[in-house]
Amino acid sequence: MRVTKEFIFAKDRALEKLGNAQFKNEVDQDIISVLNLINKSKEYYTSSSCAGRILLLQIPEIGDKKQAEFLGRWHRTIKTEEVLESIKKSDKGTIWLLAQSPIIHIGAKTNTAADKIVKIANASGFKNSNIKSVGKKPLVEIGSTERLDAPIGEDGTLFCKKEHLDLLVRIANEVIKKSMLKLDRFEQEIKKYLSTGKTTTS
Repeated sequence: MRVTKEFIFAKDRALEKLGNAQFKNEVDQDIISVLNLINKSKEYYTSSSCAGRILLLQIPEIGDKKQAEFLGRWHRTIKTEEVLESIKKSDKGTIWLLAQSPIIHIGAKTNTAADKIVKIANASGFKNSNIKSVGKKPLVEIGSTERLDAPIGEDGTLFCKKEHLDLLVRIANEVIKKSMLKLDRFEQEIKKYLSTGKTTTS
């Protein structure tokens, strides 16, 4: 009974935060349907999540996340020209082009439920998914292996040739495209599991 009460409390708090974030338009549109589907289940709820994104960052020093500045942020595929335009905002620091695949944090009611959602995620292509904690508060992190981290300049100056930047942008876009396909498959597998208790992994 205690586990159930703790789960319900945690879920209510997480849904309240999600509702506030949606009201402020702070939730990625491409992931909302997946989050809503998971949150309708009696076994799960979602916390911090991202649908995948491409970032252009200016970082004063390696590891200094607090001082990192977003020069560009896109939850879609992009063009090289958008990166070149965003670089103009840079003044001091190393310029990085990043592409990050989706990440979804899911609270589970039981360890068994946590294990099940990880198996569904893995089968959907999210091979970097795992159980972060077990016991009273099982927590799952859904993730994939595709990503790009490339330094491309410093102090407002681009160091690579345009042909190389074109290549990096193409790779970044591939990360986003694959992310969308995996999210769609993950959503379909969850629908199947919640309605029938079975998936293609069963």
